[in-house]
Amino acid sequence: MTLTKLIRSTGIAAVGLLAILAGKVGAVLPPDAVEGLKANAQTVLEVKVIEAQSAADTGERFVVVYRMEVVSVLRSTMRVEPGEIIRVRSYGVSQALLDRGFVGPKIPALLVPGWIGTAYLDSDPQASGADVERQFVIAAHGDSFVELPPGPPALQYSVMPPEGEQ
Repeated sequence: MTLTKLIRSTGIAAVGLLAILAGKVGAVLPPDAVEGLKANAQTVLEVKVIEAQSAADTGERFVVVYRMEVVSVLRSTMRVEPGEIIRVRSYGVSQALLDRGFVGPKIPALLVPGWIGTAYLDSDPQASGADVERQFVIAAHGDSFVELPPGPPALQYSVMPPEGEQ
């Protein structure tokens, strides 16, 4: 093998290795990008998951659709009110794809009925039907759903008898 071929082969191997490593490093969005996606979300709601559905044939990437009750509106460019039921389209990836080394933004959590938290959403560009204003997609990939922090510790109190009574 000539010196030129050796250098060329080494260079190609190095570029390939860098591409692989860059892909692994690029699997998560930088914090400022995530914060930008959250800041640019059209709608930020506190929600409760009522129902979660995914396609029966879940391939490597699959759609997950949630029915959620709006608990409170933190901000929105659309008319959404507490108590309304909305539909949110998200996605998931298979364990097989994760095992092979999924490269991409953080994957959204798969939520279960009863989950309560903050959702960063945009209007669904594929929305159709009468309730178009109630159909959303996640706005910040895997950071679109944020669990609410635990509330304050439960207050304990005891009823004191009126003064003079024991």
